Amino acid sequence: MTQTDERRPIEITGSARRDLEIADANVQRSAVGLLRTERATVSQAGVGAVFARGDVSLSQGGGRAFVAGGDLRIQQGGGGMFLAGGGAEIDRGGVGTLVALGGVRIDRGGAMIALTPQVEVGEGGIVGLALTPRLTVRPGGRVVVGPAQAALAGVVAGLVAGGIALLVRGARRSRG
Repeated sequence: MTQTDERRPIEITGSARRDLEIADANVQRSAVGLLRTERATVSQAGVGAVFARGDVSLSQGGGRAFVAGGDLRIQQGGGGMFLAGGGAEIDRGGVGTLVALGGVRIDRGGAMIALTPQVEVGEGGIVGLALTPRLTVRPGGRVVVGPAQAALAGVVAGLVAGGIALLVRGARRSRG
């Protein structure tokens, strides 16, 4: 079931919906499969996927995939893949993969992978793999693999793959 309303923000509370398409969404204490909107606020709710042209705010909830054309803010929530056309902020939450075109700030939360122009990891924050040219780790923050280690791992993996290819090629030539 698809619901469309371009006139005013819609509040979805205490219900389950499979598919929604509305101008501005305020989803509270609900479950929604797919939400297409201009801007979204998700609070104490679960959403399979959100596709928003503007900003998305997630508070005490979660979802599998969030795509925001603007900024993305997560507070006490999280999910799988988060894509932001602007910046992103995580406070006491976490994501699997975070890709943002703007800067990212993580406090008391984490991201398994962060791909962005700038990452700031604050107190209690953690990033598994930070793929960024500008990384700031504040006291109490942690990055497991930063840009330098990721580049080194890529070079080593490339050399190993090249060596294996040469060995396979040499073995084929000697047989044939």
